[in-house]
Amino acid sequence: MLHELNERNSDGYNYIAGIPKEKWTNAYDGGFRYGHMTTNLAEAINSSLKGIRNLPISAIVKATYFRLGKLFATLGKESFTLKDVGHIFHPRIQNEIQAIVVKSNGLYVLTMSRSDTIFRVSEIPRPLQGYDPTSYRVNLEDKWCDCGYFQALKSPCQHAIAACSNSRRDYKNLVDPVYFLHSVCKVYEMEFSAIGSETEWHGNQTWPTILPDPEIRRNKSGRPTSTRIHNAMDMPQRERTGQPKLCGHCRHAGHIITNCPSRRQH
Repeated sequence: MLHELNERNSDGYNYIAGIPKEKWTNAYDGGFRYGHMTTNLAEAINSSLKGIRNLPISAIVKATYFRLGKLFATLGKESFTLKDVGHIFHPRIQNEIQAIVVKSNGLYVLTMSRSDTIFRVSEIPRPLQGYDPTSYRVNLEDKWCDCGYFQALKSPCQHAIAACSNSRRDYKNLVDPVYFLHSVCKVYEMEFSAIGSETEWHGNQTWPTILPDPEIRRNKSGRPTSTRIHNAMDMPQRERTGQPKLCGHCRHAGHIITNCPSRRQH
């Protein structure tokens, strides 16, 4: 069992090693995804379209259109209201930046250039906590820091904010424009049109009518077959841990409830 597990780990490592790092890691993507990974976007779409994945194609398209229309109206109204009252960032982004500002307090900053662009930022030693201090190089002009946070998320890290405080600069000028509310509002500028009743479509229809083939319709009886691709996350715990399947009646391995010896005795 251990040998088989090691072979699986080796195959998984070789598979991942063959994929370019910039395609699946934040540290090497050059900041093009702003901290988003493929799974994040997929799960966000799944949460918006929950409950309609097994519907017919026409129903999926209709539900997607109206759900996105409602979502754009709600989030767009919220974003434009925040912008009108004077907010620069969305409150969630503002809270995250404020937490980083709090972490920047107490860092030791050493200026390394006449133009106040290159710094060496050191953390405070904490011997009682077993914490070794670390020093980072910060370049405000290139928006770069040794920790990698600045380059990956295109938003200043605690070391860059500490350097800005030392040189009396506004750290907001180092935040990428995509995080500002005016950029968020551009996403919701276009609104979805309200579609009228389907009975009104036929009068202006200019496309051919497409009818489904009754010979390839799904069988109405029985449970529909799912075509979703399963992975290790969908496997039952007993399969992941190698535990045998137990009988539903006597809870012993080696048989199922239909041919359980204990059930036949009763």
